[in-house]
Amino acid sequence: MKYAKALMPPPHTRRSERGAGTLTLTVILLFITMVSVFYTNRNVIFEQRTSANVARQASAQEVAEAGLEWAIGMLNHPSNIDANCNDVATAGTNFRKLYLKPVKTSFTPVTNIFPGCRRNGNAWTCSCPTAAGTASLGSTVESSFTVTFAPLAGYANVVQITSTGCTPQSAACTPASASGADANATVTALVKPSPLTPGNPAAAITCGTSCNFSGSFNAVNTDVATNGVLVNSGTTSNTPPGTTTLPGQPVQNAIIAGDTSLSSLAGSDTSCNQSKMFNAYFGTTLQEYQNAPGTRTIDCNIASCPTEIVNAYNSGWRAFYLPNGFSYNNSAGTDLGTPTDPVTLVSAGSVKINGNINIYGLLFSNDAVDNALGTGASNIAGALVTCAAFKTNGNGTVTYSPDVLNSMNTASGTIVKLLGSWRDW
Repeated sequence: MKYAKALMPPPHTRRSERGAGTLTLTVILLFITMVSVFYTNRNVIFEQRTSANVARQASAQEVAEAGLEWAIGMLNHPSNIDANCNDVATAGTNFRKLYLKPVKTSFTPVTNIFPGCRRNGNAWTCSCPTAAGTASLGSTVESSFTVTFAPLAGYANVVQITSTGCTPQSAACTPASASGADANATVTALVKPSPLTPGNPAAAITCGTSCNFSGSFNAVNTDVATNGVLVNSGTTSNTPPGTTTLPGQPVQNAIIAGDTSLSSLAGSDTSCNQSKMFNAYFGTTLQEYQNAPGTRTIDCNIASCPTEIVNAYNSGWRAFYLPNGFSYNNSAGTDLGTPTDPVTLVSAGSVKINGNINIYGLLFSNDAVDNALGTGASNIAGALVTCAAFKTNGNGTVTYSPDVLNSMNTASGTIVKLLGSWRDW
C-alpha cells in the first residue's frame, strides 16, 4: 500500500493537469469558433459581392432592353425630331428617315451613328446625332444606352438593331466603351415594316360598286405587274375619256367591271360601316388605323383641310385619318406628299375635290354615297379606292404608281420585331 501510494501523483498535481486540459480545450474551441466565424464572414462577403454583381448585370440588361424598345418606338414615331430627339413642328426629318434611309422597298441603315439616352434622375436625356459618332449625353455617372443599326444581307427591308446598356459610368455606353462600366449588356433584334396596305390596289381606280367618268378625266397605268389595269369596279364602269395603259393592250382589257370579289365586299357592307372594303386593302379596321401611333387625325373642312394636312406633313406626319370627309375647293393648287415621300389619306366620309391639287400616295374613301372629283385638275399619283361609288367630271388624272405605294409602305408602315430574332448576351 505504501508503494502504491508512492506511485500516485500528489492531489494538487492532478488538479493542475485537469486545469491545463480544460484550458487547452477552451483554446481549441475558441480557435474553431474563430475559423468558423472567419469562414462564415468570408462566405457572406462573397455572397454580397455576387449579389451586387448580379444586380448590376440585371440592371445593365434592363437598360439594354429599354434601349431596344426606345429605338423601335422612335422608328414608329412620325414626327420630325431635333438633336435631343424631341418633336419639332418644323420641316426636318424623323428618326426612321434619319437612321434607316427608306427608299421604295428597302432600307439603307446608317451604321456609324449611335443615338441613345442617359438616365437623368427620374427621366432620360437623349441624343439623336446626325453625323458619324456617338450620342452626346454628358458625363454624369448614370446608366445609359446607345443603339445602332445594320442591314441584314439578302433582305432589303430588314434591319438589325443592337442596343448596348451600361450601369453607371461617365462615358457613353457603346460597344467599344462598355467594358469600362460596372456591368454591360447587349440586346439585338431584327425588325421590318408591316405595310400600311398589305393588299396594294391593283388598279389606278378601284370602286366597290360603280365608276363613272366624264369631262376630260384621265386614267394611267403602265405597270406590267398589274397588267396595266386602269379601273376595277364591283358593278359597272364606263371608260375614262383619257386612257394610257400597256403598249399594245386594248383599253377594254384595262377596264374590269363586275368584279365579284369587290361586289361581294360592297354588298355585305352597303353602308360602309363595317370596314370590309378597308380591311381588304389595309388588313385592319378604320378604328385601328385611326388609333395607330403613326396616324394623324384631322377634322377637315373646306377652308382648313389642305392647310392642316400640309402643316402636319411638314412636321413629319404621313398617314392621315379624316373622320368627316375630305373637302377641297381651291384653284390656287396644293401638293400633298411627294413621289418619294407620299401620304396616305383615309376618309371616313366622302371625298369632294373641286380645284387644283396634286396628291402623291393613296386616297381611300369609306363613303357609301358621294365621292367625286369635280372641276379643276385633281391629279393623284399612287391609287384611288372607294368603298362604294365614284364619279368625276373634271380634268384631273389618276396615275397608278407602284413606286409611290411601296415608298408609302416602307416609310409609314409599323416597324415590328421578327419572331425569334431577339438575342441577349
